[in-house]
Order: sequence, then structure tokens, then C-alpha cells
Amino acid sequence: MPVQPITQINRDTSVRPRLIVACLVVSVLVSAIYVTVSYRLTADVSLQTELHAMEKLARMLSSELTLREGSIAEQADPLINILSDPNDDTPRLFHIQGAKESWQRGHRLSKSEQANLLKLVSRDQNKTHLIEESERSFLWQHFTGENNTVTFIQQTTAMDTTLSFVAKRLLITSVLVFWIAVWLALTLSSLIAKRAEEINETLATIATHDALTGLPNRLYLMDKLTTALLKPHASTAVSEASVFVIDLDKFKEVNDSFGHSAGDTLLKEVATRLLDIVLPPAELIRIGGDEFIIWAPGLSIEQAEALAIELVGACDTPIMINGLAVNTGASIGISHYPTHANEPEALIVCADTAMYKAKEQRNGWQVYDDNKIADYKHNLQLRAELHDAILQQQFILHYQPKVDLGSGCIVGVEGLCRWEHPRLGLLMPGHFIDLIEDSGKVQEFGRYVIAKVIEQAAYWQQQGIAIPIAVNLSPYNLLDPGLVSFIQQQLTTHKVAPELIEIELTENETSLNIKYIKAALDNIRELGISLAIDDFGTGMSSLAYLAHLNVNVLKIDRAFVTDIEVNTGHKAIVASAITLAQSFGCSMVAEGVETLSQATLLHDMGCRVAQGYLFSKPMPEAKVKQQILSGKTLYPHAQGLESSPA
Repeated sequence: MPVQPITQINRDTSVRPRLIVACLVVSVLVSAIYVTVSYRLTADVSLQTELHAMEKLARMLSSELTLREGSIAEQADPLINILSDPNDDTPRLFHIQGAKESWQRGHRLSKSEQANLLKLVSRDQNKTHLIEESERSFLWQHFTGENNTVTFIQQTTAMDTTLSFVAKRLLITSVLVFWIAVWLALTLSSLIAKRAEEINETLATIATHDALTGLPNRLYLMDKLTTALLKPHASTAVSEASVFVIDLDKFKEVNDSFGHSAGDTLLKEVATRLLDIVLPPAELIRIGGDEFIIWAPGLSIEQAEALAIELVGACDTPIMINGLAVNTGASIGISHYPTHANEPEALIVCADTAMYKAKEQRNGWQVYDDNKIADYKHNLQLRAELHDAILQQQFILHYQPKVDLGSGCIVGVEGLCRWEHPRLGLLMPGHFIDLIEDSGKVQEFGRYVIAKVIEQAAYWQQQGIAIPIAVNLSPYNLLDPGLVSFIQQQLTTHKVAPELIEIELTENETSLNIKYIKAALDNIRELGISLAIDDFGTGMSSLAYLAHLNVNVLKIDRAFVTDIEVNTGHKAIVASAITLAQSFGCSMVAEGVETLSQATLLHDMGCRVAQGYLFSKPMPEAKVKQQILSGKTLYPHAQGLESSPA
């Protein structure tokens, strides 16, 4: 659907002229109605007055004839001369009908006209007292006395008299009414037009701006890009420009855990920070959710890279929400016009694709690269398939044994996720873990894995296998407010003892406030589940974790084990970790053990349990179950060694 130009939204300039024309038409109609009604009313009054005068004249004539002696012809003429105005040239007719004789006298009427008038009077059955003869209007009156009947017919002059009498006055009045109406029309149209313009401006702002942050929205952006890129002769056309797509990395977790109001607070704070960096003519736009776009005309790729560094730094600074310092971070994709695309939509798609690449590489920002388009499309497709993969249970667990360094026996396993992709085959976590975190499905996926582990523990219980299964969770899984209830429900449903489940928490320098994590982990510990810190020593808060979190197991990261035989610094770190674990009453597990000398050295240093390729790679459930049930040692060289105390 094509985007409607903002110029069509802003205002309708024809409102005021239309209002003025409408008011003028109304004023003309009002004046016409006023003149017509006034004229008709005056004419009707005049007619009634004239009829009344004619009736009086006929009555007086009849009465005088009755009182006087003699014939009607002898008496009528002098009486009519007395009662009539000799200077009045109005055509008229008197007809008197007595018992024995009749008399008739016409003034300025021919004999035929007189005869026709009398016939018309006799035919006026509705008694309108108004008849037409020779395109002239006549009024008539009858009066019947004791000895005679007088019929008086006279051409009416009421219409002409009325018109001449009131025309000037009505004209003056109409002009006054018209000008008053024009003044009202201009005043009202000005007020209404001003209000309409204000409403249009408000509607345009609503249509082109985000209600939460007040920033321009996608409609505004597309209009800007269309004008700048597709209209080369426009004043806002550009020769080069950069587009930034900014996506907050952990917004969904914050929104789900702290509520939408906290999410809104986060978005407004991020918008404020970005606005401090984005200087005109560049513009910051929010296109929905936790995604922002920056349109930066005139910005080269090198300048865009420098700006991206500032933007990432602003988003990485913790934000206080509900008393907690939350660090969401951001991933930024950059595209350049005309290097990467020439059309608005294509330019945004390129920047969006680069943003997903930045999320995957966790390097903060990325410039679109045509040479890596296949990788972009591959990751985007995997991201789109995540939802169905969870629903169809395409994610499975492989298990890597944890081995006692003294006996070589399996004392536990760690469940490691794999994706049985219907098209690509078995995918390792490196192909999808970042996609899951970036897609906002961390909590859903965390529940999925926990449910799988508990189902496996229940199945092994039925097989007589009672060793703990560990599963790795991100600190952001702990933001799930229903996680503890979900775990308890799964344990109850499958009748699994909680000590058979171990949750490994990934130590991460971007993790949430440790006080909030501690509260969530305390609730999990109350269920009887063991807690472990994975990759211990790699994050920035190791000692804080150990001091505040009451964990059961520390897992020393493979980075310190790989060269422990030759790197004295790493050896010292491992020794310190073992001492710390013993001081806090924790067990120690070494990860990434691949050689016999590493295992021997760790055992001598006091580490009891290890896992790594020396013992076994992660295996499907059937193989690891077979190894457990066989009771065979995975560490033959352990014979003669004594297990160190936990």
C-alpha cells in the first residue's frame, strides 16, 4: 500500500473559502426569504384592507338606496359620485339588482369586460374575491340589503401599491441583512478555519509521530525518504545519506518481567539519550516496539561508523528501573545511500539485515555487507523458524557426563541443546542461541529446556538411574515471574526429586542487578534444586556472585583449564577458585578437560569433578544411558587415585 504524502495530511486549505461561500449562500437565501415573506404579508394585508373598504362602500350604497325614494337609476348615479373619488381612475364596476329593476355602471371598462367580470364573479365558487380579466386582477364584494343587492368590482392596486411602498424599505433591509450575514460568515469562517487548521495540525502530528516518545514514526520516515531519494529536484534531495536501525537487545525481558510501564520508561530514557547524540539534520524515528531508526542525510559510511560507536555507548549505560540498574544494550545496523540501495524500503532492509548481523556477532554495530548477504538471509530464516521449532519440539538434548576424577565414574550429566533442523540437520548451540536471545524467546526457550530435562529425569528414574542432570540458564531467564511455579509444577507432574535437577547460571557481565537474581535463585533453592555458576571467572562479578548467591557448585571455565599446565597465571586462578569453593562449601567442576595431564593436575590441586572430551563428548540420550548403566569408568587412569572430598 503506497504511503500517503504528509502534505496531504497536514491541512485542507479549501476549508475557509468553502465556509465563506456557504455562509454567503445562506445569507442570500435568508434575504430572499425575508423579502418574499415580507412582500407577501404586506400584499395580503393590503388586499384585506381593500376588500374591507369595498364592502363598506357597497354597504353604504345599499343603505342609501333603501332610505331614498325613487328608482335605482335615479338614485345610484348621484350616490356613486358622492361616495367615489372623482380623481380615481381605477377601473371599477357597480351592479345593483333590485326587486324590479337592475342598474350597472362601469368606469374605464368596456361593455364586454363588464359582462365578463359579472360572469366571473358568479363563477367564483370558492369566494376568493379575486378574479382575472384581460391579464388584470379584480376584487369583488357583494352586499345584500333589504331591497337590493350591490356588487362592487374594482381592479386591485394592492400589489403595485405594496411593491412601490415597501420595495425601497425591503431593499435597504435586505442589504443590511446581507452585510450582517457576510460579516458573520467572515468571522465564523475565520474562527472555524483556524480551529480546523489546529485540528489538521494535531491529526498530522498524531499520524506522523509516536505517542510514547513524541518522536516521528514510520509514516514520517517514509515520506522523508521518498522525498529525499526519489525526487531528485526536491529541496530535500541528498547525494548521500546513512540509515541506522537500532534494536534494544533485552527489551522484551524487561517488559515481561517489570511490566509495560517499566518498558515505556526504558524506551523514553533511551530516546532521550539518543536525541542528545543525533544532531540535525539527522533525525531519530521510532518505528515501533524497541526499534528506532536514524535518518542521517549527508553522512558518509566513515562518519556513520563513528556515530554508531557513540550510540552503542549511550545504550550500554545502565538505566534505573524500579530501583534496579538494567543494562539492555543495543544492536545497530547501518546502510548507506547510494552504496547499498537507492530506494527507501531497500535501504531500511539493508540496515535491518546488518542489525541482525550485529546481534549475532555481539559487536554492537555492523555496516551492511553485500558479500555476507547469504549469511544474513540464513540467520534471518533461522530466526523466522524458531517459533515452529519450539512448537514441534525440534530442540533436543545431548548429554555430557561429569566424571569423578578419583573413580572415573559418571556422577552427573549436563544437558546441552541441539536443533534437529528438518532442512539443515543437527545444529550446534552457536547457530541458534544468539538468535533465541535476540528474538525475545529466551524465557519461552528456558521453560522448554527445563521441561525436557525434568521429563528425562523422570524417565531415568523409571530405569533406575538417579544422577543429577544440569541445565544452563541465562540470568534473563530469572526475569520470568512464573519460572519457579513452572518448575514446581513440572517436578510434581513427573514425580521427580528436586535434587536430580541442577540449574547452571551463566555468569555474564551484562547480567541484571545481583539482588534481583538472588531473590529468584533463593526461590528455586527452596524447591530443593541445586544451583551452579557456569564459566566461573570470566565475568566481572565473580566474587559478587559467590558472596551473595548461595550456590552449590562452581564450574571453572575451560579458558583456564586449556593451558593450565604451562600458564602459571591460569593455574593460580584455578587454585584460588578451588580454595574459594572450599571456603564457601561449594563443589568444584572443571570444564574443557581434554588431556590426561590436565586431569591429573586438577585432581592433585583438589578438584573433584571434571567434564570434557577426555572423558566423553556430548552424546544422545540412548548412548549416555548405556554408559551409565554399564558402570564402566570413563577415566581408566583414575585407578589408584582417591576421590577428593567434596
